[in-house]
Amino acid sequence: MRDIDEGRILARAQSGDMYAFEELVNMHQQRVFNHCYRITNNAVESEDLTAEAFVRAWQHIKSLKAEPSIIHWLLRVANNLSISWLRKNAGERASIELDEIHELPSDKMTPEEEMMKTARMDIVKKCLNQLAPKEKIAVLMFYLEERSLDEVAAVLGCGIAGAKSRVHRARHKLRNLVEKELGEDLILSEPGKTKNENIKF
Repeated sequence: MRDIDEGRILARAQSGDMYAFEELVNMHQQRVFNHCYRITNNAVESEDLTAEAFVRAWQHIKSLKAEPSIIHWLLRVANNLSISWLRKNAGERASIELDEIHELPSDKMTPEEEMMKTARMDIVKKCLNQLAPKEKIAVLMFYLEERSLDEVAAVLGCGIAGAKSRVHRARHKLRNLVEKELGEDLILSEPGKTKNENIKF
């Protein structure tokens, strides 16, 4: 139903209806912002980049299509804008925040165990930050957000084979980095499959 609604809203926006365009913005702006923030770790810049992505969407409104969802187009634009921002601000180290994937504290965990868990996650973050921006996005989209390879490909602007290859290479690099730091493997399970019990990723 949402695809149908989006198609109707887009058609209205393409006819010049700004209220319809605002509806599209409201539908997708949070996900676009989240995507920018994961790359830049800068809330203010992410707001600006999100706004720029929608400015470009309005400029190209006539050529946009609802199927597949225009969110793929928006995320690809946001991805490119965010990576460009990173390159221009190379001196400001961007980091990937993984706070949202921390497990809730368990009553069975001792304070020492919770401390160890936090330390392990800090190391995973550090290793993620050593990946190239597109590698980070490939890993985060596929394993954290559990997006399909089709969606990863759409955002990165490559084919399915390219997306699969990028996910595989990024996973391999991340696991090697984590193993070097922790002395143990980081198991990254494919979406829908059982995940590692020690580090939820």
